[in-house]
Amino acid sequence: MKLDATLSDILKYDLEVGAVPAMMGEPGIGKSSFVDTLAMSMGTKAFTLACNQLADKADLTGGRLVPTADGKSYRQVFYPHEVIQEAIQYAEANPREWPILFLDEINRSTSDVTSAALSLPTMRKIGSSPLPKNLRIVVAGNDKGNVTTLDEASLSRFAVYRVEPDAQTLIGILGSEINEWVKAVLIKFPNLVFAKGLPTTVLVDGTDPDDDSAATYSDLLDAGEEMLQLTTPRTIHGISRWLNVVPRDKLLEYLQTTVINDGTESTLLSDIIVAHIGNTDFAAHLLSEVASGITSGNTGQNQSLTAPKPNCYADLKAASTVTDLEALILSLTDNERSGSLVYALFERANNKVLIEQLAQHTDALQGDHNRTLVQLAAQSMLDEDNVSVLFGTTTDVGKSTQMMISAFMS
Repeated sequence: MKLDATLSDILKYDLEVGAVPAMMGEPGIGKSSFVDTLAMSMGTKAFTLACNQLADKADLTGGRLVPTADGKSYRQVFYPHEVIQEAIQYAEANPREWPILFLDEINRSTSDVTSAALSLPTMRKIGSSPLPKNLRIVVAGNDKGNVTTLDEASLSRFAVYRVEPDAQTLIGILGSEINEWVKAVLIKFPNLVFAKGLPTTVLVDGTDPDDDSAATYSDLLDAGEEMLQLTTPRTIHGISRWLNVVPRDKLLEYLQTTVINDGTESTLLSDIIVAHIGNTDFAAHLLSEVASGITSGNTGQNQSLTAPKPNCYADLKAASTVTDLEALILSLTDNERSGSLVYALFERANNKVLIEQLAQHTDALQGDHNRTLVQLAAQSMLDEDNVSVLFGTTTDVGKSTQMMISAFMS
């Protein structure tokens, strides 16, 4: 199953009923980023615990002996892992949200760690600390390679999805950060989002080297003793960020600089791209796009965005009086008020009263909501009438928002 919008919808239904999705697939295909984006689309947060970084099950619930009240004896107390504790605290502070505790690489650790992590979905507690009812759990692992095998009893605890990378989803996850040339390759050649290295081919000017580029992670590990970089969503993200910060005159300089590798002539830019994403078809097409772009001066990106809709938003819209609306707003968390305000600015509806009330009780937008608002404004995706309402308030959030996005408004 593709890591795409359809899977995102399916997982939301799973989380609504309290099921525990398990995404099994190759390393580096974007499972972690997918869960972060899923949480954001639900108006909440994901807390990622990388199980492969735990050396012992005690790292999940470290037991400590502490003195009793009378000081005459000791008792054992369990302290949940910092990430789990943060997830518990956030869930308790935001009872109307469904925050996600994401147990990543659950079977790329010792069998003891895997077993301890697997107990979380069933026991719904960590040591002596129960998990809040609204805290949802998602797990991810690898179905090949050097992993701890999950037996049928373990798998029965989950809704198991075999997942693979999806180019369109990667474009959506990277959002406004994606480099224009990287995006062009993903759109034209979506099947190359996961590709193996081609050790016998040198990229010179972007000419297609070979069509046989699809591979599984096992194929890549078994390719021989030579260490080859891979094209995966993770490495694509890396080269995208790199291309975004390097000036075009520098890219042109690298393109025009000749280097010799094992007696074969190439360019410095080719070597840099291969260092990031491997000697693959994706690298060849990307080199061609960059070469064409820096010589033609082609720029510009057109991103497709949306604003996450908080769970509480429907109740806000259903309030029959201003008094009821204000009382409901006062019962919300800072994150819910911030997210609701952004969505009210985005929604194509008359949200005058809602925006005025939210602005009065929202000190400032949260960091993620600020970034989303600026991206929406840059692409003219905010409702101008609703934005004018916010600008017309004398609130601090109205003033700070006007400073951020007024340049994008007509």
